[in-house]
Amino acid sequence: MSNFEMRKRVLSGKDATPALATPVMISQGGNNPKDGRKRPVLPLASTIPTPVLLASLVIVVLGLGYLILIRSFTDTSLGELPQTTEKMMKSQNRNPILRRPNLAESSPEQKIRDRVTPKPSISLPNVLLIEAGTSVVSNWLFQAGACHPQVFENEPSYYATQVQFFDQDRRYNQGLEFYSKRYEHCLEEEGAEILLDATPNTLEFPQRVHDIYSQDAAGSAMATLKLIFVLREPVERELAAYKLKANDYKQSTDKKNGWFSDAVHEDGTLMTFEQYSLKVLRMYIKEKLDYYRSGLYGMHLIEWAKLFNRNQLLVLNYDEIRDDPSKAQWRIEQFLGKNLGGSLSAYDVIQTEDIPKRAIKLLEPLFRKSNEVLYDFLRDNPGPSVEQSPFSRFKQRISPKEHTGLVLPNVLLIGAQKAGTSAVAEWLFSNGVCNPEAFDGEPFFFNKEAQFFDNDRRYKQGIEFYANRFDHCIDEGLDELIMDGTPNTIEHPQRVYDIYSQPAAGDSISKLKLIVILREPIDRELSSYNHKVFDYKEAEAKEKRGWVNGTWYRDVVHKQDGTIKTFTEYCEFVKLYMMVGAPTYKISRYVEHLKNWVRLFDRSHLLVLSYDELLNNPSKVQWRIEKFLGTKFDGALAKTNQSGSASKVKEIPHSAIQVLEPVFHDLNEELYKFLNNTPGPPMEQSPFPRFYVRSSNNT
Repeated sequence: MSNFEMRKRVLSGKDATPALATPVMISQGGNNPKDGRKRPVLPLASTIPTPVLLASLVIVVLGLGYLILIRSFTDTSLGELPQTTEKMMKSQNRNPILRRPNLAESSPEQKIRDRVTPKPSISLPNVLLIEAGTSVVSNWLFQAGACHPQVFENEPSYYATQVQFFDQDRRYNQGLEFYSKRYEHCLEEEGAEILLDATPNTLEFPQRVHDIYSQDAAGSAMATLKLIFVLREPVERELAAYKLKANDYKQSTDKKNGWFSDAVHEDGTLMTFEQYSLKVLRMYIKEKLDYYRSGLYGMHLIEWAKLFNRNQLLVLNYDEIRDDPSKAQWRIEQFLGKNLGGSLSAYDVIQTEDIPKRAIKLLEPLFRKSNEVLYDFLRDNPGPSVEQSPFSRFKQRISPKEHTGLVLPNVLLIGAQKAGTSAVAEWLFSNGVCNPEAFDGEPFFFNKEAQFFDNDRRYKQGIEFYANRFDHCIDEGLDELIMDGTPNTIEHPQRVYDIYSQPAAGDSISKLKLIVILREPIDRELSSYNHKVFDYKEAEAKEKRGWVNGTWYRDVVHKQDGTIKTFTEYCEFVKLYMMVGAPTYKISRYVEHLKNWVRLFDRSHLLVLSYDELLNNPSKVQWRIEKFLGTKFDGALAKTNQSGSASKVKEIPHSAIQVLEPVFHDLNEELYKFLNNTPGPPMEQSPFPRFYVRSSNNT
């Protein structure tokens, strides 16, 4: 065979193996016959022309040089890069740090395996059970194999069902890893497909949940997260929560500190549910404060739906868990995509007769509007197909009252200012008497006193302006007793009569009851003086002394130098203005005011109380008010404010008595005579006690 034919066969792949198997032996020195050593050489080498071999050698050398250059380049640090190269990479927004190839990554199959089944570095619950009735559902789920969160050292045992991560600032601030550690053990438990956190108060923290599950470290936890909301009729829910608090209160040695403390009186005794509804829930629910917003389901679900896919949210009605638990169980199993077994059943059942009627009347109207928001949201934003649709409306125990006329107070606490009106008003309002509503931009004290009749600007806006402050009383079911506690109303009987006599007021005037508390006039002026001095010093501390001329305390300050007048100096000022009939200083001329009230209103609708009796025997005053209003109230009427401020003048200097006693003596005598000759309602103190001046020996 010629050399050409052999080369052709080898290059074409034919006879390659035999050629390699039987190498030609030639001498190491080439064709020198004297060199007896032989070595194997591929037959191809002996047949390839020299130019081809040289060209191949050049290619090999160049290739090796290129590889050496690349290796040298990858071993160079960032600081050693040529300036032009670094600038070029920065301009292209590329990372100038090059990663050396890793031969272990050369397998495409290995890359696919790593991408599809990454080793989980962090574990988060894939089911959050939220709001009321969670213990009923969580007990079943945990029994069915859901993984409990781990309880760490010094943590309470109930953390084994509810981590209380999102609703506790201290725990939440420790971050995702703190939360994840509670579930690390679940990865090692066989068959632990459901990782469950059953913290009910998570309801209020959708943003926190979203922020945790959206972190890169959470991986795909957001996509696999499922949220189950169990909604219970709000009044029922509040009673169930109260029962838990009452139980913990009874077992606790510290009766004033604990999560139940808001249901405890100042003396350490437990409130009844009626008292708790009135003194705590009603106020805080109206203000939508913190924990007390939980029963306002509609507003919360709207926020959850902004952050999570609606199909991630399963909304259940606790009534269905109670009445048809197998159906509720089916919904949960379908939602989780797992047949869990066991039986879901409601054991915390509250019947309508278990809820005090007064509590229903106090609370149900507060939730009515929020419930409608909930029903509308669920109707307009359907969830997973297994969810109840339409959502069953909560049981309504009382029908909402409709009113077409204006709502006016049927109780006016008309005065006198600085005679204990705040103590009486606070007691009445805390016992279900409806207070005026302060509108946006109005000071907080308008929730006690509407300041309508004694304020020209407000009075000129008319009866509807006044009535609007009390519309909420009907909506909240507090229409039996509605009160305005503005103390300076004592000076404006004609204005009250004119408003209540209007056709729009209906028969409001015939139902109106008036309460007035009278305090020894000089003592009342001392209390007013102390209050003004306190407010002035507060303003002075805040560097607001320039506001003196426009404030109610301007008359306790010397205009020339801004110093505070003594009480005797203040009394001289009061005497001067009383003599000229200035309105602000006429309050203590009680008899003149009462005569005007009796001229316009039935005397039996006016209860006159003594401040001295309120101070020394508040329970007797409480009895008189209850009889007058025809209602028995819970709790005790507290003594009036007797704070011991260091700067407070506690006794009346004799010099001040000398200034004002001549002014008030004849007026007081006329008052006693008027009250004795014009008897009021039967529970009124009779004869009315004479005023007593508490004085010092200072001159």
